[in-house]
Amino acid sequence: MPRSRPWLVPDRRSDPELMDAPGLPAEEVADAYAVLRRVNRHLGNNRVIDHQVGRFVVEDPIGPVVSMLDVGSGSGDIPRRIGRRLLHRPEVDRVVPIALDRDPVATAIAGASSFEGSPVQVVRGDALRLPFADRSVDLVTAVKFAHHFEGETLARLLSEMARVARCRVIVLDIRRHWLAYWGFVAWSRVFTRNRLVRFDGPLSVLRGFTDEELIELASPIHEFRWTVQRDLGFQISLIGKRKQLSKTSTNNRST
Repeated sequence: MPRSRPWLVPDRRSDPELMDAPGLPAEEVADAYAVLRRVNRHLGNNRVIDHQVGRFVVEDPIGPVVSMLDVGSGSGDIPRRIGRRLLHRPEVDRVVPIALDRDPVATAIAGASSFEGSPVQVVRGDALRLPFADRSVDLVTAVKFAHHFEGETLARLLSEMARVARCRVIVLDIRRHWLAYWGFVAWSRVFTRNRLVRFDGPLSVLRGFTDEELIELASPIHEFRWTVQRDLGFQISLIGKRKQLSKTSTNNRST
């Protein structure tokens, strides 16, 4: 028999989001990315990423050159932020941050910006066929991106992230809950008039995850130890740490 679900946790939806459709006006999409950067600041995404990056630096065997890949990166604010955080660490000399997205508007915006000290490398590519070698990137992240997938494609996304990651995988997404849904509806009515965000944001919550769903998703990938962490603002993170690691330099790994 299927497990009963608390009444505050809706069933997972599979409706397509507007921003996943081709042919949208570039100006409207660019404005939506600007709003999503504000979402990252206002609703806790940046705070959670900062915490998880701190754990990564302390717990994993990184060298003086650290590479990271953000999958489905949008306009690239997350890899820029991670890069800045890593550069503040005394054990890190250089950071190679990479932003991957298939949307030409997103990659154009990401490519036009850089943080002080090192530019973001922008790659237009398929998240389900990452154009990187096995274990070639120290840290692989996906922030509010995994909920765009379901079933076999969701499993393929995580499998590709794990294949590429030398040390750690972080999937930060939304904990599915009716309070999160109505909270985002209220936020979007106050802070944006962008129709894409107003439609996609609440739907993204309904496409979000529970702890059990994320653990079940990760369970076939045995090379990693997987944990799920909840944070304020209905943030939920799936964290994978590779089981067998050696303390080797990152200098000779290509990205």
